[in-house]
Amino acid sequence: MDSRLGSYNYGAFSSNAGELKRLQRQAEIAWSMEEDYLVDHGLRNGLTVADLACGPGIISGLIKREVCPDGTVIGVELNEALLAQAHSLAEGDGDAPEFRAGDVYELDCLEDGSIDFAYCRFLLQHLAEPARALRSIYRKLRPGGRVAILETDDSLFNCAPEIPDMTRFLETAIAEQQRRGGDRKIGRKLSGLLWENGFHDARTQVVTINTDMISGDEFLNITTSFKLELIPGEDLDWARACLDRAKEAIAGGSFFGQTGVYMVSAARPQAGG
Repeated sequence: MDSRLGSYNYGAFSSNAGELKRLQRQAEIAWSMEEDYLVDHGLRNGLTVADLACGPGIISGLIKREVCPDGTVIGVELNEALLAQAHSLAEGDGDAPEFRAGDVYELDCLEDGSIDFAYCRFLLQHLAEPARALRSIYRKLRPGGRVAILETDDSLFNCAPEIPDMTRFLETAIAEQQRRGGDRKIGRKLSGLLWENGFHDARTQVVTINTDMISGDEFLNITTSFKLELIPGEDLDWARACLDRAKEAIAGGSFFGQTGVYMVSAARPQAGG
C-alpha cells in the first residue's frame, strides 16, 4: 500500500462498489450542511477552488455549481481507482471540474499561490503527517485565501439503547486506524494545527447528525458499519454481532444514534499581514 494514501485505501475494500455507494450517499446527506458552511466561509462565484482528496468527484461537482459561471474547481486525488471514477463522472460534461492526480503532501499539480479556496473533506484523519499537508495547502493558497476542513471525531458518537460491545467496536477501529497512521479523533485538534502551521482566523463549528434526521439504517451505514474494514480478523465475530444487535434495535424502532463532525476554516494571512 502506498503510504501517501494514509489509512484509507479505496480499492482494497471487501466491496469497493459498496464503499463507493456509501461515499455517494454520505455526500447526498451532508451536502446541504456543507454547502451552507462553505458559502458562509467565502465560497462564491469566480473563485479557483481545490477539492483535495476529492475521491470520486461528487463534492467537486457540487462545489462547481457554487463558483459558476466564472470560477474553476480542481479536484485532486492520489488514489488511481477513485481518480478514474472522478474522470468517468466528468466525461462528456463541459462544465465538470478538472481532475488531477496529486499527493496532498506536495501538491505539485497546483501552482504556489494559485488557489482562492481549498476544501479538505475527511482527509486529514487518514494522514500520518496532517501538519505537513496543511503546510502544503498553505503554499498553494493565495494570500488571504481560505481552507475549509470537514472532519470526524469518533468521541462524538453515542446511541440509545446502549449496544453491547459498541464502545469496544469503536475503540478497536480507532486503534487500528491509528496503527495505520490515521487519527479518528482529529476533529478537536484542527484549530490548533491550523494556528501552528501559519493560518489565522480559525473558526470552528461542530455539527451533529442523528437518527431524527436520517433513518437508523442509513446512520449505521455511513457512520459505523464501514469500520468493519478496520477490525482485525480475530475480532470480526463479536464486531459483526455488535452491528447485528444495532440493526435489531433499529428494526424494533427503539434506536437513537448521534454523531458529529468538526467544520473548521482558516485563512492564509494577507501579504504583510
